[in-house]
Amino acid sequence: MAKSKKKRLRGQCDRLWYEVCIKKYGNQCDVCGGKARIQVHHFFPKGLYGILRYDLDNGISLCMGCHFKHHTCGDPTIHQTIVAKRGQKWYNDLKEKSKSKESSYQTIKYYENTIIKLNKYLNG
Repeated sequence: MAKSKKKRLRGQCDRLWYEVCIKKYGNQCDVCGGKARIQVHHFFPKGLYGILRYDLDNGISLCMGCHFKHHTCGDPTIHQTIVAKRGQKWYNDLKEKSKSKESSYQTIKYYENTIIKLNKYLNG
């Protein structure tokens, strides 16, 4: 029961995070400036940096072409361009956040609080 609730809450958080990132960063690719079907990319991969999964600073708007180049072709210029645009301080701050030893993330309470926080940003 708790596992399915957690999975449902995580899915809700994922959808909200995507919507909030689009609201925050706009419907334009952070790399090429294109506006074609934007996808939100985790700069630090959510699978490796779970603590940053819902961090808005970790969200990057990418067009499908740039997203494809990054994931399929491993194009290093994608992340280089993002760091150049957002700045070294942004990168360093995000990297520092990634080192957090917080153990309470991925709990039901964590997801519920994340939903509240993301909804406030979306509707506020």
